[in-house]
Amino acid sequence: MLKVIKKPGVLGFIDRVSEDAISGWSLSPYVTVVVNGRTRCRLSCNRPRADVKKAGLSLSGNVGFHGTLALKHGDVVRVVTPKDVPLRHSPWLFRHPKQSDWLPIAISHQHAEYKAVASLPDQLLVDRFKPLFGQSAERRMAGAVLNVANQAPVMARFDVEPKAHANVMQLYDKVITPSRIAAPPLLAAFSQERHMLQMFAFQPGITLEEVGNGWEAWVPMVMAQLVTLQQAGEVGRSALKRRYSRFKSLLHKLFPSVIAQALREGGSRIELTFFVFLMRVTARLPRVLSHGDLHRNNVLIDTQQQQVALIDWDRWAYLPLGFDVALLLRGLPWAAVETLAEKRVDQQLGALVFTYLFQCLDVAHFMRSEEAAQLRARIYKLYKQFKMYPGISQ
Repeated sequence: MLKVIKKPGVLGFIDRVSEDAISGWSLSPYVTVVVNGRTRCRLSCNRPRADVKKAGLSLSGNVGFHGTLALKHGDVVRVVTPKDVPLRHSPWLFRHPKQSDWLPIAISHQHAEYKAVASLPDQLLVDRFKPLFGQSAERRMAGAVLNVANQAPVMARFDVEPKAHANVMQLYDKVITPSRIAAPPLLAAFSQERHMLQMFAFQPGITLEEVGNGWEAWVPMVMAQLVTLQQAGEVGRSALKRRYSRFKSLLHKLFPSVIAQALREGGSRIELTFFVFLMRVTARLPRVLSHGDLHRNNVLIDTQQQQVALIDWDRWAYLPLGFDVALLLRGLPWAAVETLAEKRVDQQLGALVFTYLFQCLDVAHFMRSEEAAQLRARIYKLYKQFKMYPGISQ
């Protein structure tokens, strides 16, 4: 099992939510508990938490909170700091242990959290649903699994920008479907005021992030899908024209974020010069058709059928080789990333360049660590090989 490097600066966790209570911890002086969009209470964070103190996250360890609640099946509990930053595990969907994971459609008309479900087209004949919360800072409900009368369950995505929908449709029509990329089929779309409702075939399984120990064993299957995607993208490069939408590639803000982080940490001229070098390297890497947002929550694993599926294609683009791989393996030590990446110099170079950038953001003072020095040396060595033999295997 490869150990994932933990990010610093955790503001707190929700540990447990029951029918009548909530508990957790936060480094903030207090947290606000919101249920179904309405503020329920404010809890002081001053209870002893020896585990948090032992982990080195608090000097005193007096950061715990506990409060009483009266919850019903399907209630959505959010806990935020005074700066409105959600704790880990927020939102927490409360499910009564004696009831089904499915929620009745009637509940959508009672809770503000489920207003997107309440506005579903009548012709869908939905009687039950399972909410899916997005990965954005707001963690609002981005979709739901719908139980539709007389057919298999479907997965709905809400509030999709029309231009973003057009981009996804184009990719499905010209690449994903004809090349048989492992992705849930796009079944239909409905116009809702200024947004679109997308309907996908339901894909069973759990996310790669949820697999736990041994998740790395699934990486080769994901890598095979990326190779197929890149090959199809090369064939259809002239036909794919991405329209502007709010779903930009994560790459466009990566370098500015890393440089800003370096300046906050008092980065030296040598470190800043290395970032300029990395910009030149990424400019020379091949641009290949990429998923663009391939974190581990966007990879579904069906352990019974031994299959993978890639979801949420809104940020697809032609990006430098290695970006998808580095994002997928984000948090692993760079030596593990190189081992799991495809054995080509350009692929390994790209994966390690973006791994360096991600670790600058994820690990405090990474640039001054011995590991960073070793990674810089490895990148320089691969770049020399890349200039001589761009596509050679290691």
